[in-house]
Amino acid sequence: MKRLSALVLVGLFTSSCAGDRASSRPGDAESPVVHDVGPAVPSASTDTASALAAPADSSAPAQPTAPKVAFIDWVKAKLPKGGVAVEENGKVTVTHTVQAKESIQAIAKEYLDLTDIYLWDDLMMELSKQGAVFPGKKIKIPHLITEAYKSPDEERWSWPADKALRGIYLGGIYAVHPLQQTLERMQARNINAIVLDGKDYMGPITYPTKVQIAIDNGAAAHPPIADLARTIRFAHKYGVYVIMRISCFHDPWTSVKTPKLSIQSKFGKAYPIDWLDPANPDAQQYVLDLEEEEIALGADEIQLDYVRFPVQKGLGNAVLPPADGSREKVLTAFVHKAHEISNAHHVPLSLDIFGVTTTGTIVDTHNLGQDIGQLGKECEALSPMVYPSHYDKGFLGFDEPGNHPEIIAIGTRSGIHRLEKAGDKDVIIRPWLQAFMWRSPEYGPKYLAQETREADKGGGVGWLMWNPGCSYWDAWKAIPPVPKSEQQQARWPDSSSGAVTAAAERGK
Repeated sequence: MKRLSALVLVGLFTSSCAGDRASSRPGDAESPVVHDVGPAVPSASTDTASALAAPADSSAPAQPTAPKVAFIDWVKAKLPKGGVAVEENGKVTVTHTVQAKESIQAIAKEYLDLTDIYLWDDLMMELSKQGAVFPGKKIKIPHLITEAYKSPDEERWSWPADKALRGIYLGGIYAVHPLQQTLERMQARNINAIVLDGKDYMGPITYPTKVQIAIDNGAAAHPPIADLARTIRFAHKYGVYVIMRISCFHDPWTSVKTPKLSIQSKFGKAYPIDWLDPANPDAQQYVLDLEEEEIALGADEIQLDYVRFPVQKGLGNAVLPPADGSREKVLTAFVHKAHEISNAHHVPLSLDIFGVTTTGTIVDTHNLGQDIGQLGKECEALSPMVYPSHYDKGFLGFDEPGNHPEIIAIGTRSGIHRLEKAGDKDVIIRPWLQAFMWRSPEYGPKYLAQETREADKGGGVGWLMWNPGCSYWDAWKAIPPVPKSEQQQARWPDSSSGAVTAAAERGK
């Protein structure tokens, strides 16, 4: 699988940030009614992570290890024509002799992957400081990396020892620019996780994929992230863990371009509601193939979103499983398959779920197909979208629920209670926080800071922030920078000091 390519910003998709949770989350036209707290439905689903606790077979023959390649030899193998690497006093430097008709843009693209600069145009600006280029001129390559890339499995990060990831979501082009500035602000505040789209809410794939459906229907024609593995490594440099989000079944692009995967009508045609059929094995496999690919490219965690059935009005002629518990069976079986894939690589699996799954009744569960008790046995983390603004007036007696960040604690605590009632005390609740003003007149930095405290108060383990425009100025004000001496290290402690892969932890 191709890991190294120049980060060329061409043909960028418009970000899906503005359309996803602001328009299609609990409380909108598609939402089930929010009721009082009701019982969860118990599940007999099997926890596939238990197999991960088994010790390795000590009788198996040891596999030979490849000889270690010196860093300078690794660099030399990647140099384009005109490049020369030398080592002096343990430090490697690279110079490039400009070739005929070679531009500074071309040179920047050729060497980007050997530098710690994220964007090729930024490297071009650094190179331009050495003056105009002409054939025969020697240019020193700045910001050279200091160690060879490792395999995705070696590069992959585990959860920190306390399992607490505090993160933000960035979709589409925001995963490219201004990613570096965002990561710097996160590092200064010990915000240690970022959620990036693999497949976004509108259907496009955000990186060059080899999954055939996406190639055939053009979903990956113009990916904003030219090299996902490199983007993940770049985030790690700032002490930031990378969660790859896959919007599973809401997919306007594929439902039109590949209609056989769409929810079907009773008349034998694709139903025009922008949804893939969650019960269609081929639609499920499309998601699972993307999951496998993103793990292979180094994702630290996979997050599945839109793991549900549509619930908007006007579905009378759609062919859907009845809302009698059948939908839960479909989705739990699908997530079980996804969990088998993530477990095989010791990669945590997390699920985004409606906030109503923590506080609603069995009617809500049946309509969505999201049973928190069943799903909790098939993942390492659940992230309910308990945005205060998305609850109707009068919820729990609040005239304006959007002005009550304590709803974060209420939803989180209720979710934990339902998981415990279903017999699953291992999965953690990592709630989504509202980082936007909609239906919340008192929203601002103080409100957002209070949400983070409410997440902790409710028993949540970390939190994630969602802003529909991917703007986090309120977050930077809500969470002040800490002294450099208190900032997180660029790498988590290894397993010997407490940080373990979450999937393996579930097996204990």
